Amino acid sequence: MDASDDYARALQVALRYVSFRQRSITEVRRRVGKEFSQPVVEQVLASLSRYGYLDDAEFAQRWRDSRERRRPRGRFALRRELRAKGIADGIIDATLESLDESSSAYRAGERRARQWLTGGEMDYHTFRRKMWDFLRRRGFGSGVAGDTTARLWQEYGAGEG
Repeated sequence: MDASDDYARALQVALRYVSFRQRSITEVRRRVGKEFSQPVVEQVLASLSRYGYLDDAEFAQRWRDSRERRRPRGRFALRRELRAKGIADGIIDATLESLDESSSAYRAGERRARQWLTGGEMDYHTFRRKMWDFLRRRGFGSGVAGDTTARLWQEYGAGEG
């Protein structure tokens, strides 16, 4: 097998990998690097980038948007997830710059608040502890978690306290 065969096979592996969902450059490098030499991997990455299949800035923005829609996360958790995907800190900073954590925390906690408080069985202190822990695990800061917990209690907890 010659280098062009390796390149063609590596390109097929990479294209199949990015066909399921958008990937970061690091994700593709890790996947293709399992089977092919470093020069072939770099050649494939250059080709995919040139044709618009790989763009870490776009990947980071889509990752954030997807999280916002489906499973909101705080700045800390999003930063950790994007770093794990190999996204550079500068791109992460730009992506998270306009993040409205209060709104995200509210959306993340709203369903849980309804679930926990509809029966009226949970007291304020239990709710506050559970919601604060829930939001902190999702990467929201203490202040945002506290403010959101208070807001959700006011809206769903019938103001008991």
